[in-house]
Amino acid sequence: MRALIVGGDYVEQISEALASHGYTRVEHWNGRKQGDTRRSIPSDVSLVVVLTDYTSHPLLKHLKSEAQRLGVSVLYSRRSLVEVRQRLDALERRAA
Repeated sequence: MRALIVGGDYVEQISEALASHGYTRVEHWNGRKQGDTRRSIPSDVSLVVVLTDYTSHPLLKHLKSEAQRLGVSVLYSRRSLVEVRQRLDALERRAA
């Protein structure tokens, strides 16, 4: 499975947490570029992790509409490893 992390600079620990949940490929957008609000979510992404501390409102709106269009799950979190892990666990429980 493939995941996309949007926001933040140092996301290695979050990437490792995603890997422990079965996401073998993780892509990262820092969300600071003007063009990020026009980027499309890759079609093979099954989860988008949005680090809300580091993203603008226009980018959040764009990601939400793109994810709905593609039918991709979105996980909103602060840049906190503990919070990301809790939300990943909750997402897995809902899927089961």
